[in-house]
Amino acid sequence: MADLSDPFGEPGPGGEEPNVDPDPFSIGLGLITVLAAAGGYLEARRRRRVDEQSQRTEFRAAWFRARRSLIFFQQALSEFETYVLEEGFGRRSFGIGSIRLELDAGRHQALRRLHGQTMTTANFAADNFDELSNFLGPEDQETVDRVTTRLAEISFPNDYRGVVAMSREALSLFTDLLDDIGDRENFNE
Repeated sequence: MADLSDPFGEPGPGGEEPNVDPDPFSIGLGLITVLAAAGGYLEARRRRRVDEQSQRTEFRAAWFRARRSLIFFQQALSEFETYVLEEGFGRRSFGIGSIRLELDAGRHQALRRLHGQTMTTANFAADNFDELSNFLGPEDQETVDRVTTRLAEISFPNDYRGVVAMSREALSLFTDLLDDIGDRENFNE
């Protein structure tokens, strides 16, 4: 668990590497960034007047890119949840420096990789949902309003369990949106 005897992660006697991992707050923020990025760019825009078949192909491609973003988000979320459970910091306050984990080099590297993945996923989700919103029309407004209203109601989490729960709820909202669009447009076939 946490070892506060060396809060700065300085090398120990003999110059060996410290076993302190970066604060998992940054990974939690990355997951929240995915929600904000996807939700922030999600707005209903009128369909552009271009060749219908070309537009449909572009719409379908944008839908699948958004869907892939959610798949990567779900994978990052599941992996983070496993670390939260395994390291036992789910009930700890979600804040900068609220926990310091004592980890071996392999786990340290895995959390650094996960941090990078969540940031990359957030960037792609923002772009992909922004692109998808170019194809949304009045028929999507009710679903979009439901998603954005619910996202606005979600409060900042107090602990790491809250990050996971909030992320799972948002994932469900975005998945429902894509399922509604996919069913209507027959993209799921």
